Amino acid sequence: MNPTIAPPSAFDEAIRLRRAGDTQGALALAEAHAAPTEAGAPFLAIAGLAALELGDAARALGHLEPLARLRPDDLEIRADYANALLATGREDEALRLSAGSPHPDLARVEAWVRQQRGERGAAIAAYARVLQAEPGDAASWNNLANIHAEAGRYDDAIVAFEHAITHRPDEPGIYLNLADVLRRADIGPARLKVARDVAAIAPDDRQVQTELAMALAHNEELDEAIAVLEAATARWPEFGESHLELGRLYEATNRTDDLAKLLASLDPEACPPEVAFLHAWLAQREGRFEDASRHAAAIPATIHPIRSQALIGNIAERLGDSERAFAAFAAMNAEAVAESPAAPGPTYRQKLEADLARWTPQWAAGWTPPAPADPARRDPIFLVGFPRSGTTLLDTMLMGLPDLCVLEERPMMAGVARMVGEADLARLSPEQIAQLREAYFASARAEGWDGMRWLVDKHPLNMARVPLILRLFPNARFILAERHPADVVLSCFMANFTLNHAMRSFTDLEEAARTYDTVFRAWTRAGELFAPAAHAVRYERLVEDPRAELQPLVAWLGLGWDDRLLTHEETARSRTRVRTASYAQIGEKLYTHARGRWQRYGDALTPVMPILRPWAERMGYPG
Repeated sequence: MNPTIAPPSAFDEAIRLRRAGDTQGALALAEAHAAPTEAGAPFLAIAGLAALELGDAARALGHLEPLARLRPDDLEIRADYANALLATGREDEALRLSAGSPHPDLARVEAWVRQQRGERGAAIAAYARVLQAEPGDAASWNNLANIHAEAGRYDDAIVAFEHAITHRPDEPGIYLNLADVLRRADIGPARLKVARDVAAIAPDDRQVQTELAMALAHNEELDEAIAVLEAATARWPEFGESHLELGRLYEATNRTDDLAKLLASLDPEACPPEVAFLHAWLAQREGRFEDASRHAAAIPATIHPIRSQALIGNIAERLGDSERAFAAFAAMNAEAVAESPAAPGPTYRQKLEADLARWTPQWAAGWTPPAPADPARRDPIFLVGFPRSGTTLLDTMLMGLPDLCVLEERPMMAGVARMVGEADLARLSPEQIAQLREAYFASARAEGWDGMRWLVDKHPLNMARVPLILRLFPNARFILAERHPADVVLSCFMANFTLNHAMRSFTDLEEAARTYDTVFRAWTRAGELFAPAAHAVRYERLVEDPRAELQPLVAWLGLGWDDRLLTHEETARSRTRVRTASYAQIGEKLYTHARGRWQRYGDALTPVMPILRPWAERMGYPG
């Protein structure tokens, strides 16, 4: 006789249906038996979970709320309830249920709510509880990294993103988040490695290909960057971020003909409003400023405001609309600061003030002897000047002298400064100086110096490193680019700089002026203490009569005149990407549009003129 098989209970059947993927069937069966009683509690649990899986959080709440009252000490049920509350917008209630809980699911709810509310410290603490219980939770590592990034704690963000990738090496979004932090931290080589890694695991992702191209551009691999974007736009012809970045790279490398061809290849009826951004850039570069303004007015909010406001400001400036231009540049800087908060610690100016306090006659008199001169290598020429003083125009002109090898804004002295660290320059031994000097030249060779010609190291703010430079190179020469202080500070405020430690100073007009004052006090103090060999080139005279301004410089260097000094437009076309905000100007004929521009912004500059006027008078500028 066969034994009788009991029919499955409704509870067992509901579980079976859910496991078999019939979530809707499980929900219907559970709801038929659910009730706010001990007997009905198991069905409330199945119904709540099934409704959550189906994306119906409101329906889930109808079951989880009475279940949580029945089982107030069950943390799993409380977590499901909190997630349902969160999904229905009842954040306050979800937070009350989850606050302070060591249970990882509840801590995740608290962390998420606090992160959305900008409560960074409490969110970090909640994510720490999640990760203590579940160290392999890649999503929580990713979210924690985003909090650190928003606060400008890039090192902490990088570490957290790396943990997330360790646990989810197949998730492209985490790589892209890490690449963005490396962009904001201006760590180009690491960004490129991350971009290549994600391109290897997601080669068919358009966003990944675009990030690879921009990482290549960040590392000056411009030809490869453009090739990647050209391939992406051919593969995905519908207008998107790859088209925008390709157009910007064409513009940034002065390939305006290619930008025009790109725009001509697009179907205007099929393009979204974002294409107006590229049309505005092209019109501006072609001198069609009214057209540029019309296109700029159509740029949608989806274009990053740092980019759009920089463009709008430049167009308004060329149209003589100073009020509109200044407002746009102020908005650009506000957005830049919001995107990249300042790291903790002293500002660039404050660090330089601390250096100045140590630069005394007693300190300079106590220097140990220098290292023996190296007869095989001349001490370099340092082309310095406050940013936006005309150093890029001048270095392009100097490239016309065959005896010189000009390196533009490369990190040789920054690397030496890191090697010196907190050591006292005055106490360096000759052996240490020789090692630092060799490290400098090795870095210069890696950056493109041929080892034969006289090296010109162009880096504007090296003017604040004169004691360090002279400690290594007692026979160094300095070319100082001068420009009216008000024009310089205004131009810095208008420039869309990458916000490294020094460039952050220019997002606020007063801080920019105070930084100018500190940098020139450093230059002046170094001149008083060490009397370096220096020659000034005045920007306003250079654009008016370049031959007259350059001939004394060439003679001071002991070199012969070469007419290629005056063909800067041709030299500019043969250069790779210019690393400064002047890239669009050096390939043009010399013009005096920016000379005396500060006078059209008198109201905005009035508060900072007491800081700048003494320097203008010292340089002999009228007014």
